[in-house]
Amino acid sequence: LKNNFVSLISHDLKTPIAKIQGVVERLEQGHFSPEIRSDFDRLKSYSEELNRYIQSILKLLRVESREFQIQKEVGDINETIQDVLRQLQPLSEGKQIHITTELEPLFSIEADFTLIHEVILNLVENAIKYSPAGGQVTVKSSEEDNWVSIEVIDNGPGISPEELPHIWRKFVRGKDQEMKTKGTGLGLYLVKYFVELHGGQVTAENLPSKGSRFKISLPIELEAPSTKDSI
Repeated sequence: LKNNFVSLISHDLKTPIAKIQGVVERLEQGHFSPEIRSDFDRLKSYSEELNRYIQSILKLLRVESREFQIQKEVGDINETIQDVLRQLQPLSEGKQIHITTELEPLFSIEADFTLIHEVILNLVENAIKYSPAGGQVTVKSSEEDNWVSIEVIDNGPGISPEELPHIWRKFVRGKDQEMKTKGTGLGLYLVKYFVELHGGQVTAENLPSKGSRFKISLPIELEAPSTKDSI
């Protein structure tokens, strides 16, 4: 009953948010002062932020349903990484974050690329958010035996040792970051969930110098469609 209620409310909120975004986009075509244009940009940013929150809740309800299963297809992980970086380019440019890639030539793999896109998006978006303005984020891909790995490295403040074991839980956010960055605390929970649905692994660690490294490892071939009741 609770899940149905939240799902209905979330779906109902998507329509007015889409209408607000449409109105803002039309207004941006007009001739206004720089101050008004700045207000439009902020309004658009706020509506996109709210939309991301709603999408996170809907994804959570979907993946925790008993009928959820991954949809296998053959694809290119490096191409998915490049798609994510293009999607996040406005965010990285806004903070003047320099993103470098070290992508090895990879064989195609079997995966649910809608979910894997979401995994990489969450990790890179977090890296950009938690890196200082003018910082650097590195995304790597590699292949070893029957596994493909993706690493996302940032030069942010890192994760406190006390919080590191708990970052994969639902609605968990670092205490030091709660007022500095916005988020639902669902991103890493979904990352772990999606990776483990593929029979893969995800790890996080602080670097000796500064920053953190997130690494996901995925099997090149899936044995069978996976399902999960809960995590």
